[in-house]
Amino acid sequence: MNLVLEARVGQDVSGLEEFLAEFRPTLRAQSKTAQAIDRQAPFGQVAYEAIGDGHIEFADRLGRFMEICLRRST
Repeated sequence: MNLVLEARVGQDVSGLEEFLAEFRPTLRAQSKTAQAIDRQAPFGQVAYEAIGDGHIEFADRLGRFMEICLRRST
Protein backbone atom coordinates (compact mmCIF):
# COMPACT_ATOMS: atom_id res chain seq x y z
CA MET A 1 0.00 0.00 0.00
CA ASN A 2 1.46 3.38 -0.91
CA LEU A 3 1.71 6.22 1.59
CA VAL A 4 -1.13 8.27 0.10
CA LEU A 5 -3.47 5.30 0.23
CA GLU A 6 -2.38 4.46 3.79
CA ALA A 7 -3.15 8.04 4.86
CA ARG A 8 -6.58 7.95 3.21
CA VAL A 9 -7.46 4.63 4.84
CA GLY A 10 -6.33 6.03 8.19
CA GLN A 11 -8.58 9.07 7.74
CA ASP A 12 -11.50 6.82 6.79
CA VAL A 13 -11.03 4.67 9.90
CA SER A 14 -10.80 7.82 12.02
CA GLY A 15 -14.04 9.03 10.45
CA LEU A 16 -15.76 5.74 11.23
CA GLU A 17 -14.51 5.82 14.80
CA GLU A 18 -15.75 9.40 15.18
CA PHE A 19 -19.14 8.39 13.75
CA LEU A 20 -19.38 5.57 16.33
CA ALA A 21 -18.23 7.87 19.14
CA GLU A 22 -21.00 10.34 18.32
CA PHE A 23 -23.67 7.62 18.31
CA ARG A 24 -22.49 5.70 21.37
CA PRO A 25 -23.79 8.13 24.06
CA THR A 26 -27.33 7.70 22.72
CA LEU A 27 -27.32 3.98 23.54
CA ARG A 28 -28.16 2.14 26.75
CA ALA A 29 -25.10 0.43 28.21
CA GLN A 30 -26.86 -2.94 28.02
CA SER A 31 -27.56 -2.75 24.28
CA LYS A 32 -25.60 -5.12 22.08
CA THR A 33 -24.67 -2.20 19.83
CA ALA A 34 -23.14 -0.29 22.76
CA GLN A 35 -21.30 -3.38 23.92
CA ALA A 36 -19.91 -3.98 20.40
CA ILE A 37 -18.71 -0.37 20.17
CA ASP A 38 -17.19 -0.53 23.65
CA ARG A 39 -15.21 -3.69 22.89
CA GLN A 40 -14.13 -2.17 19.54
CA ALA A 41 -15.72 -4.95 17.52
CA PRO A 42 -15.25 -4.88 13.74
CA PHE A 43 -17.48 -2.30 12.06
CA GLY A 44 -19.55 -5.01 10.37
CA GLN A 45 -20.30 -6.59 13.74
CA VAL A 46 -21.36 -3.22 15.15
CA ALA A 47 -23.76 -2.80 12.20
CA TYR A 48 -25.11 -6.33 12.73
CA GLU A 49 -25.77 -5.67 16.42
CA ALA A 50 -27.37 -2.32 15.56
CA ILE A 51 -29.86 -4.09 13.30
CA GLY A 52 -30.67 -6.53 16.10
CA ASP A 53 -31.22 -3.63 18.50
CA GLY A 54 -33.54 -1.91 16.01
CA HIS A 55 -31.15 0.86 14.95
CA ILE A 56 -31.77 0.24 11.26
CA GLU A 57 -30.98 3.77 10.08
CA PHE A 58 -27.69 3.82 12.00
CA ALA A 59 -26.71 0.39 10.61
CA ASP A 60 -27.55 1.58 7.10
CA ARG A 61 -25.47 4.75 7.50
CA LEU A 62 -22.58 2.76 8.97
CA GLY A 63 -22.77 0.29 6.08
CA ARG A 64 -22.77 3.09 3.49
CA PHE A 65 -19.84 4.77 5.25
CA MET A 66 -17.89 1.50 5.23
CA GLU A 67 -18.69 0.98 1.54
CA ILE A 68 -17.40 4.46 0.67
CA CYS A 69 -14.21 3.79 2.61
CA LEU A 70 -13.69 0.49 0.81
CA ARG A 71 -14.27 2.04 -2.60
CA ARG A 72 -11.74 4.77 -1.85
CA SER A 73 -9.11 2.22 -0.89
CA THR A 74 -9.32 0.27 -4.15
